[in-house]
Parts: sequence; C-alpha cells; structure tokens
Amino acid sequence: MKFIYHHRRIYCADIFPLSKQLFLHDVSILLRYNKKTPDILPASFLLQDTSMLILPERLKEYSDKLADCLEEGHFEEAKQLLPHISYMRVATVLNEAPKIVVLPFLEFIDKAQAAHILSELPLEFAAYLLAEEVQGKNAAAWLALIPPRIAVDILAHVKEETRDTLIASLPKEVAENVLALSIYGEGMVGAEMSLDYLAIPAGKTVSEVLDAVRTIPSSLTHTGYLYVVDSKKRLQGVLSLRELLSADPKKKIEKVMNINVFAARVNDDPIDIAERIRSRHLKMIPVVTHSNVLVGVVTAEAAMELLSYELAENLAGIGGAGAIEESFFTPPRAAVGMRLPWMVFNVFLNLAAVSIIAGFEDTIAKAAILAAFLPMITDMGGNVGIQALSVSIRSIALGEARLGDYWRALRKEIVVGVMNGIALGYLFGVIAYFMEQNIILGIITGTALAVNVFVAGVLGGTLPFLIKRMGKDPAMITGPILTTITAITGVTIYFGLCTIFLFAIVK
Repeated sequence: MKFIYHHRRIYCADIFPLSKQLFLHDVSILLRYNKKTPDILPASFLLQDTSMLILPERLKEYSDKLADCLEEGHFEEAKQLLPHISYMRVATVLNEAPKIVVLPFLEFIDKAQAAHILSELPLEFAAYLLAEEVQGKNAAAWLALIPPRIAVDILAHVKEETRDTLIASLPKEVAENVLALSIYGEGMVGAEMSLDYLAIPAGKTVSEVLDAVRTIPSSLTHTGYLYVVDSKKRLQGVLSLRELLSADPKKKIEKVMNINVFAARVNDDPIDIAERIRSRHLKMIPVVTHSNVLVGVVTAEAAMELLSYELAENLAGIGGAGAIEESFFTPPRAAVGMRLPWMVFNVFLNLAAVSIIAGFEDTIAKAAILAAFLPMITDMGGNVGIQALSVSIRSIALGEARLGDYWRALRKEIVVGVMNGIALGYLFGVIAYFMEQNIILGIITGTALAVNVFVAGVLGGTLPFLIKRMGKDPAMITGPILTTITAITGVTIYFGLCTIFLFAIVK
C-alpha cells in the first residue's frame, strides 16, 4: 500500500482512483492506530469523498432551513441539519433566532453539540443562556465541555454568585483549569492560552515517545508540536511530529529536539504574540512562567481571533463612539454610558468651528448662498480623512506598518492628497459655477475643497502613527481630532477666500 505524505495529511494513492481519492485525518491520528496497521485502514480514519463538495448556496440553504425549523419549533428536524453546518454558522443562526427557542433547542441536542455552539456565540449571549440554565442539569455539563479559555471569557459576563455556583458544579479537573486561567488579567497572554498541548519528559527515546503519542486521546487537537520538559516542567526543547517520525527510534529525544524555542511569558502582550505567530507562520507558541515552567500554548487559531478582534476594535473606535466593548446585547443604559462621553467631547471640539463661522457673519450676511456650499467642503474633508485613517489603523493593527513608516506614509498621502484634491476640487468648482453662474465662486469653492481634501488625507494617514508613538490608542483619539481639524480648515479657507473676493461674488 502506497502512502503519499503531504504536509500533515496522508493520501492513500493505491486504494482509490485520483478522482475519488479519500484522505486521512491528521498524522497524529494515524500514529494512535495500532502498529499492526492492515493494508486497508478502517473507515473511521477516512473522511468523506473529496468530490462531494458543499457549495455556499447549499450552506445557505441549510442555514435558512435551520432558522425555519427553530422558529416553528421543529427541533428534531433542526438537529438533523447540524452535521451539515459548522458550529459557527449554527451560532449565527441561533443569535438571530427568537430568544425563546434558543435554550430549549440547546437542551434538546447533544451536550457536546450545545457546548460547541455556546463556544461560538457572543460572550454575553452565552453567559445569559448559562445563567438561565444554572438551575437545570445542563449548565455545568455544557461548561465542562467548553474549552477553558472560552469558558473563562463567558464566566466573566456572569454575575459573581452564579459564576461561583457554576464553577462549584464542574468536575474537579475542569474547575482547576478554569481557575488557573482566570488568574491572568486582561492584556496578559496567559488569559488567551490553551491548556491542550503535548509535553514529554526528557530522557525518553524516540520510540518511547512514538508509543506515547499513539495513546493520546482523540479529543486532544493541538498535536503539531511536542514540548520536552524536565522533572519540574521547565521547557527544554521542542520538535514537530514530522521530525519525530523521521528520527532514529533509538535516539534520546534530547538529541533530536530543537533547543532554540520561541516562547511567550504569561504576562506578555497577547497582541504582540499573535502578530509574531502570524508573521512567523507558526502553529502555536508555548507559554511559560518567569521560571520557564510550561503552562500552556497560544495556537494560530487563537492568534487570528485576537488580531481580528483588535482590528475590529480599532475600526469601531474610529468615530470615537460605540467601541468594541459594546455589543448587540449591551443594555441601553450601559450603551449610553459608552457613547455619550465621546459625543459630549465632540460637541466641545466642534465649538471651534462654530466660533470661526461666527467670525465670518458679515460675509455670510452679504452673500447667504455661500453657506450652501459649506457642508460639501467640510463633509468631503471628513470622508477623505476617514478613508486614509482606516487604511493606516488597519495597517498598524495587522503589523503591515510600523511606527518607523511614518515618513513613508506621509509621502504617500501627499501624492494621493494632491491628486484627489485637484480632481475633486475641479469637479466641485465646475458644479458651483453652473449652479450660480459665477466663475469666482466656482474657483473659491473648488480651491477650498481641494485644500481641505489634501489636509484631511495627510492628517488621516499620518496621525495614527504619531498618536501610537505617544502610547495612546489611535482609533479612539484620531477620529474626533481629524474631523475637528478638517472642519476648521475647510471653514477658514472657504470663508477667508470668500471675504477677500466678496466684491466679485456679490453682484
């Protein structure tokens, strides 16, 4: 029997024709199987025919049907659809379903399925469901099956009394894992690590380690790397399953492991670690204490979640209101508390623009039509600035740009600002001319818009770098500052030019 090894999967080339080739699970699953592997492996090792693809339209059909079944209370039919839809998609459907049917449906399906779905739901909603079920028999069972890292996040949104009740009802080992992770505060990578990893004691041979890998439970998913530890669980080295398979079975594991291990400390910034996982294309990074004791791992999946969350937080904060801490389930009073302070701050910032407009009262009184073009000038500056701001914040959040790239960003935005300013200024000037049949007014409005677009683009593209260098959050601060500056710039230039050339505007 011929196996084709590619990355972490093994293809059985001799059993099936190429068009209907089935593929094996992860290499670690094959290692768990008995050494006396028959020529034809049992069906449990084989996934479905790769020619049986599920298209997006089919997935949408399943999702729509699940939503209909839930709304009509047909739980048995809905349960039959679960194998065809990812848990994330199921969670999305449940999140949009009538709240009254969600808990009964979770009680109806298997506990493992319910736990998977709860893991994908918004934290506030998952916490609400667990709190509602706390008097029933399912809450503790569900929580015990949820990964500890996610369980800690959910429990953080549960009232303290209910949280203590839930933790007390968990199996001892699960409760210890949850409590072990809960000691790490927000902003510490320890709070984001998984306790699901492979560690082997130093001094073993490759053959002994292979035998041990064959016995690991199927529920253990993070098996890409094996970490070698001493008697005090201090990290000594690491090797991948691929390296383990190709090593001499008689050699000691210390002879084949890599001693240069990139590890994170429990109090490191999780975003920094996530960026390193992404940039180095790692599957996971071990997390150690200050005494080098291995306590967990941060997986690539967790890293991508952290980075996407960080990006969403940055983009949500551009307007200075409704940050990522607010969700659909945030109570109205709490939502007002998050949004209102920024709106009040914006009111005082915009008083500067109001005072400038008041200073040109005489000019406006002599040519009231001038006020008609002001919204376009200020709004266009804000729009262009937000565009540039979004690009810069996204690039910083994803690690594409560093603080040292400020001058590169400045050069780019100068070029883009000049080109956009000329194009938009010319367009608006022509429109103003045809509206009022006044060439001077057309030139003034076009010039004011062009300058404002240029200033907004340069500020939007470079301010995040300056604010980040100051140690502040560019998403929360840059938006209000940018809109205020563009408003002041637009008003000053526009009414300043109008005042100078008022004789040519007023006929």
